[in-house]
Amino acid sequence: MMRLPWYGKTAPHGVLDILRGCNCRCAACYNATREPDCKTLDQLKAELAVLRRHRNLKAVSLSGGEPLMHPQVLEIVRWLAAEGLVAASLTNGILFTDDMAAKLADAGLRMISLHIQKSQARPDLADGDARSLLRGKGELARRHGIFPAMVETIAAGDRAGFVEMARFFRTTPAFEYALVTVAGDFGEIRSDVARSDVPVGTMLEAFDAEGFSPAVFVGGRYRRDVPRWYIMQSVQATDRNGREMAWNRTRPGLVERGFLWGYALLFRKSLHWVPTTSAKLKARLLVNGLTGGRLSTFLFALRAIVRGWSVSEKHIIVQLPPHSLGDGRVECCDNCPDATVRNGRLHPVCLGDIEEEVPL
Repeated sequence: MMRLPWYGKTAPHGVLDILRGCNCRCAACYNATREPDCKTLDQLKAELAVLRRHRNLKAVSLSGGEPLMHPQVLEIVRWLAAEGLVAASLTNGILFTDDMAAKLADAGLRMISLHIQKSQARPDLADGDARSLLRGKGELARRHGIFPAMVETIAAGDRAGFVEMARFFRTTPAFEYALVTVAGDFGEIRSDVARSDVPVGTMLEAFDAEGFSPAVFVGGRYRRDVPRWYIMQSVQATDRNGREMAWNRTRPGLVERGFLWGYALLFRKSLHWVPTTSAKLKARLLVNGLTGGRLSTFLFALRAIVRGWSVSEKHIIVQLPPHSLGDGRVECCDNCPDATVRNGRLHPVCLGDIEEEVPL
């Protein structure tokens, strides 16, 4: 696996935690279901200034709580877009209606990450069909020109959960990216009490069986060679009817490794998500397969070109929860790719509202 060249200011992404409170309840979440307690736009501008002092930002995601409950969410999105940033948002999707999607797109929202699971207590899931609801919300985002990603929380030992999620993701054209958080017990995080890290064997085996394997990783703050983010890169070829015709696991080739590390070292910047087309992706895969990726990747791209198939990315990012080392330190991602701001300092977003200060 290749280490992602995000270090110091090169990490291109940050998170603005715009409110407390949510209209949904998730078992693994630290946010209680309550009325929203919203930050002002001036507070958010101050937090963005902190993020920019420490990160060469390309994109900012809105988080909470449920971001769409903020009465100024459209103004916030419009402001981020005017700042030249890719504006993104997490959401449980309850308020992501056709009307709201149109307004968000008009304000400049580029990406939305949808967390919809059957384990949630939510008012729009009376029949329990979370997958149909998620699929519909993803398609809604696409219709309005907003790039959708799906978000899932799964327990470390839940093999069936990983398999089902991977199969849904692979067979749902609306989604090309998925973020999976391995559930952790936030109540156990105390820096003076050592806790073992979550096991990853079940997760890796389940995803491997469904065509996904790690290609890139982000290490820990204190154990930099031990992955805390696993990034699984695959590509899918489909015919005109949307049927899968071929599948390939990819890994960075020499050109991609050299470009990513060279760009980071020379400019202290890193690339973030960039939308692509089928034609551009085929060209990239040809180069990848000839320059240290996989020969199968080159043959996959060549076959797709000859057959006239469409090609899309299918990437899964797996985040491990933080855990305490017992000596005053809490292990989480090195140079947190999802850093937010607490008390004027960068703070790992995965540690949420835990009282203990874990500044970056």
